[in-house]
Amino acid sequence: MAEKLGIGLMSGTSCDGIDAALVRFSKNGTELLAHRFTPFPKKLMEEVVSASGPDGRSELICELNVKIGKLFGKTAVEICSKRRVSISKISFIGSHGQTIRHHPTGKNRSTLQIGEPAEIAALTGCTVVSDFRPADIAVGGQGAPLAPIAHYDLFSSGSEARIVHNLGGISNITFLKKGGKLKDVTGFDTGPANSLLDIAVRKFTDGVKSYDKGGKLSLKGEVNKSMLTYCLSHPFLNKKPPKSTGLEVFGVDYFDELYAKFKRLSEPDFLRTVAAFTAFSSVGQAFRFLDIVPPVRWIISGGGAYNTAVVLGIQNALGERGSVVSSSKLGIDKKAVEAVLMAILANRTLKGEPGNIPLVTGAKRAVVLGKITRL
Repeated sequence: MAEKLGIGLMSGTSCDGIDAALVRFSKNGTELLAHRFTPFPKKLMEEVVSASGPDGRSELICELNVKIGKLFGKTAVEICSKRRVSISKISFIGSHGQTIRHHPTGKNRSTLQIGEPAEIAALTGCTVVSDFRPADIAVGGQGAPLAPIAHYDLFSSGSEARIVHNLGGISNITFLKKGGKLKDVTGFDTGPANSLLDIAVRKFTDGVKSYDKGGKLSLKGEVNKSMLTYCLSHPFLNKKPPKSTGLEVFGVDYFDELYAKFKRLSEPDFLRTVAAFTAFSSVGQAFRFLDIVPPVRWIISGGGAYNTAVVLGIQNALGERGSVVSSSKLGIDKKAVEAVLMAILANRTLKGEPGNIPLVTGAKRAVVLGKITRL
């Protein structure tokens, strides 16, 4: 196939900023050339958090759609400048946008990602593929997780079974059987990753810090067994896949519930227990719902992969059943994986290839995802 360059843009439920990946597609496969993170200004982060909450105003969401679209476009231009690649050489941009709502169940299942693609196209002059989730929902799926198709492309192995674990605001896992094909790929959302930790840190530091860098605050504490048991009893964990979730379930409301019940704990103990919740819920569900025969290579990516308390928790939960390794050790920067996914999905869309895996999302069939914007 002819070599081409694409850009993937991703802003997750952590609401902290935009990850951009410059990707080369060729006969040799998918290659990450550069990664760039553009943090949201503090005010913009606060606005996104407000818009994502139960009282999000339509006027604010409308304005944010344009603001974030412009920032996405600027980030795409900047990553090209960083790599000294002319934006005119970019074949396409894949943009996830910023999730504001995700309601994957019920009569009127729905999802909303903002970050106006027309603004991205206007700033870059590139074809933009965006809004990947609704097509899957329209054919009976949950619109998430979409990462497994990229995880298969990037990390499948003929020599070992692998779990790819994305630790964004929400945690999701993909199971890649040893020597498996795309049709064998399974995966699902497991619950919170950074979402509860970030909310807790903002509260405990009065907004001075937005996240627990390196897990340093969490590592000062100990896991509280009573709180961990309570967290692991959450009904979402008992639901069989396919399943997906978001801040509607594991956001501010759930944090308030936990804090009201366990505010007697020291702040470090509270944080360490939330980190353990992410770890033990993910590993527990993997071995409960997936046909895994140990040992398994457990590949971590996303912002939570930088949190030592979470990573240690995952290894402790795994025990002798597997070993943890960063995706960076396998050639894809652990902060860039989801941005690379957006480029992969956009490439599939423009080739007319499906981007969802029905076994993962619950869709009735595989469909081409996304909407194409050209100016």
